[in-house]
Amino acid sequence: MSKGTSSGLLDTPKAQSVFKHAILKRYVIPFAVMTASKIPDRRAVLLDGFAGRGRYDDGRPASAEHLLMAAEKTSSSTNVEVFLVERNKSDYELLTAVADEYRHCGVKATTRHGVVQDHLPEVLAQASEAPLFLFLDPCGANLPFATLTKILGQDRRNEWPRTEALLNISAELIRRAAGAVAKGLADHDSVPVLNAMCGGDWWQETALRAHATSPTPDWESAADAVVDEYTDRLAKACRMKTVVAPVRRKTHHQPVYYLVFFTRKNHGLWVFGDAVAEARHRWLEFLGPSDEEVEGMLFNMVESQIEAETEAALRKIKQNLLDLATRGCRQKLVDHTEAVFDGFYGTALEKTVRTAMRELQREGVRVDTTPRQVRDWLIG
Repeated sequence: MSKGTSSGLLDTPKAQSVFKHAILKRYVIPFAVMTASKIPDRRAVLLDGFAGRGRYDDGRPASAEHLLMAAEKTSSSTNVEVFLVERNKSDYELLTAVADEYRHCGVKATTRHGVVQDHLPEVLAQASEAPLFLFLDPCGANLPFATLTKILGQDRRNEWPRTEALLNISAELIRRAAGAVAKGLADHDSVPVLNAMCGGDWWQETALRAHATSPTPDWESAADAVVDEYTDRLAKACRMKTVVAPVRRKTHHQPVYYLVFFTRKNHGLWVFGDAVAEARHRWLEFLGPSDEEVEGMLFNMVESQIEAETEAALRKIKQNLLDLATRGCRQKLVDHTEAVFDGFYGTALEKTVRTAMRELQREGVRVDTTPRQVRDWLIG
């Protein structure tokens, strides 16, 4: 059974954790506030199913504490309830101590020791009349395909109250299992684990085919192909939209894991894309320039890279918006999230769309920027 990615890794945050936590910090508050606003008691539930210790040894928040912080920050408008599960006993005790700090401040936080599957009935009961965000971030295989399809496709199949999920799919596990299959080691311990996570052994043929046609000898293409098909299968089974974000230790490395997001609404796609773009900026800043770039550097290479990407995104998004404007009727941006961000989804921030719309407005294009949220602006 997988442990949380924080388990045994909490001395200091790693680059891939910086990316992940930046997404949580940017996304969970809008999710809770937006989705709970239509619930009579304005309630939302956030689950961290592999919660680890909750906090790094240097005092910085890990994933569980980011959820607790979101609950505290939104307490004036939204009743956010946090459910935390951790299998390792010593990590659970540390997690409970962190949660106690927030409970003393009025946050409703439930901590449970054990495997998340055993506590899912309690989580679902708690969220029966409320939006639910599931963060499932194991070190190794995620929940079995059958378990996820039951939760997302049966128990929480309705449009309302909202249900969303962010899953960690281990690239290293896929590469290891695929390598074992290629060597004829069908009894390798990673193979049945991945069979359960994927809902069958279909991934084996997918991985081997992708590797055979790859121009490089590594297994990155195999992991990409398996995650793409896994995501498609789960999205279809649960009638959800999905986004895959590869997470790397450094820009030129193979992914360590993939963060796979599931939602049923374009609003989720819009806000998540903005969160990924912000997380990528924080990740680049954390990495900083390479040693070669630092030597003799006269300007900030990372800052220059972000600025260049933003300028390119602005040009492309302006053209995307102009294409929308020619469709013959007024278009709300959020209803065309993929078209608006085409080519720069997960790279361009929402504020780049704001800038593009303002520029088009000055150039005489018919837009309506009166709604408070950029995603609700109209063009055409």
